[in-house]
Amino acid sequence: MNEFGPHTYGESFADVYDDWYSGISDAEATATFVAARVASGPVLELGVGSGRLVKPLTERGLPMIGLDASPSMLERCRVTLPDLPVLRADLAHLPIGGTIGGALCAFNTIFNLPSADQQEALLHALASVLHPRGSIVIEASSGRSLGDGATSSVGVSRMTNDRVVLSATMVDADAQQIRGQHIDISEQGIKLRPWLLRWTTPEQLDMLARRAGLRLAERFGGWRDEPFDASSETHVSVYRRGY
Repeated sequence: MNEFGPHTYGESFADVYDDWYSGISDAEATATFVAARVASGPVLELGVGSGRLVKPLTERGLPMIGLDASPSMLERCRVTLPDLPVLRADLAHLPIGGTIGGALCAFNTIFNLPSADQQEALLHALASVLHPRGSIVIEASSGRSLGDGATSSVGVSRMTNDRVVLSATMVDADAQQIRGQHIDISEQGIKLRPWLLRWTTPEQLDMLARRAGLRLAERFGGWRDEPFDASSETHVSVYRRGY
């Protein structure tokens, strides 16, 4: 885990991502939400993966660009969407210029950056190229209960007649980090699939956004405009330029 890098998650999960996570969230609702909030210009999906979310956005006529640090994920995206412009990029060092109409950072992707400083750097980079009427849309866990449970756990994640996947996690509440491994055991052998998240609460994210010259414009509990309150486990937050 000491060698965990920007590409590690994607390289570890690319071959199973669509099978394991294809229904993790409502792609059509996500596309409808984002399409209503972006301005003219290309829209970035950060952590595009295999293209699950970007596909319905392109079908709505939005000019999209997919960014991901994992070559294997981008290769799968190219197969699904051969005409989509894609860039291999670490989210902490975005190679973008000009003006963008918006950005989508879904399903805890911002938490793949392992420090608050790197998360703030991403927001600074996006704010510097965001259209005045564009939006940055972030979906993430609220983090309210992530540090309250056990500091470590091991359990069965998936099991079939010829395969079992164990999930092991370690939580550092002070650092707001969760480190995990999916131990994938099959007749072909054992494959380790590591992951690392640095969670940021909505209030902390708002502070990072303000430092980057962004303001919170909207916040919901989901992609269908569900209300966000103190009990919400996830949030969908919309940031725009200005304080």
